[in-house]
Amino acid sequence: MQFLILLREAPRQLAFGALHSFGSSFGQTFLVALFVPFISASLALNETEFANIYAGITIASALCLPVVGRWIDKVDILSYSLATMGLLALGCVMISLASNVWMLIAALFVLRLAGQGLMTHVSMTGIARYFSRNRGRALAIASFGFPLAEAIMPATLLALIAAFGWRYTYAGSAVFILLMLVPIAIWLIRRDAKFRNAPAKSNGSKSAPADNNSTTAESPTPDSPSDHPRLFKSLYVWFCMPMLAAPPLIMTALFFHQGAIASHKGIELGWFAAGFTVFAITSVLGAFGSGPLIDKHSARRLFPWHLIPMMVGIVILAMTNTPWVILIYMGLVGITVGFATTLRTAIIPELVPLDEIGAIRSTLTAVMVLASAMGPAIYGWMFAADISIAMMLIITLIASGLVSVASWFSERPGFYVPPGIAPKEAD
Repeated sequence: MQFLILLREAPRQLAFGALHSFGSSFGQTFLVALFVPFISASLALNETEFANIYAGITIASALCLPVVGRWIDKVDILSYSLATMGLLALGCVMISLASNVWMLIAALFVLRLAGQGLMTHVSMTGIARYFSRNRGRALAIASFGFPLAEAIMPATLLALIAAFGWRYTYAGSAVFILLMLVPIAIWLIRRDAKFRNAPAKSNGSKSAPADNNSTTAESPTPDSPSDHPRLFKSLYVWFCMPMLAAPPLIMTALFFHQGAIASHKGIELGWFAAGFTVFAITSVLGAFGSGPLIDKHSARRLFPWHLIPMMVGIVILAMTNTPWVILIYMGLVGITVGFATTLRTAIIPELVPLDEIGAIRSTLTAVMVLASAMGPAIYGWMFAADISIAMMLIITLIASGLVSVASWFSERPGFYVPPGIAPKEAD
């Protein structure tokens, strides 16, 4: 019921967030992967060569994200959105015209930075700084664009590739972005100055939220500068950073090496394919389920516990070779991923003033992207060292437990008290 009330109160702002999470799919791995066989054949690349190029580009785009991402704190978010969509469309055009490896590298860099990085950044940052009282629910609604794209885009684009070829399909994607996504974004918030405007610069206090879904806070004054250390100078963030990196690192690695896991356990790979349907469903349930919990208890209180479903799933995967258990494992992993989607953005406004959300989020996102790029390589090194899959899963479980304990420990007194932001009490 609360979700419906929120949708009635702020439909355009929530739709703006969902539109960008949906549009990020053009630069997400699950969609780019559909084109890999066609691009590789066209440019005479083998699978390993393309994978190495893609990993390098992912890392490069992650390193650029903190620099470009912080601009969202200083400019009109609609202008930032339009620039991001223009960059995303340019990436689609560039890749459709790529005739050699260097053009492909440039195109993929633009596509990954604008799609996976900045489109998601616009969605989550805009929602996080506009909503306060219902931030968890709002982020859950905005993140619905991710599974929606995963559900309908692959089949749609494969059909277009079959009908028109991969180059025309990517060129058509650019047209879709410019003629559909851009006008919708403009229509949704063009008259909403409160949502569009960059937050007022704070001096250590939390900027006053700007809508009727937000709680009130004292506005900062020029005469009250903060002497509180920035987030990245605190022990808190360094104890929590492994927790942020764990889901993308572990999930990317386990999904990437699912064929080896299936072979080791004597399970047909089709069970993992079916598991992705369960994963998609439970990730949505996890995201929507986490929203009310965040609004009630705060993201900081929930954050140390959100790896537990994934850890239970890994225990189940390690202990049995029964095929149908894969569905349970994937379902539990989906719950953790759904919780992580909302928690990792909802926690930032609880730690820093509103005018720093974009800068902090872009840096933390870069860490997660780097972790996702490193995951398959780390597990590949364990394969090369002849470490058994059972032992890999045990190591994964132990590491997950350690980072969860570190995150829990970071909440002890003295690690970090947000400047001018009182800890949120449960209702």
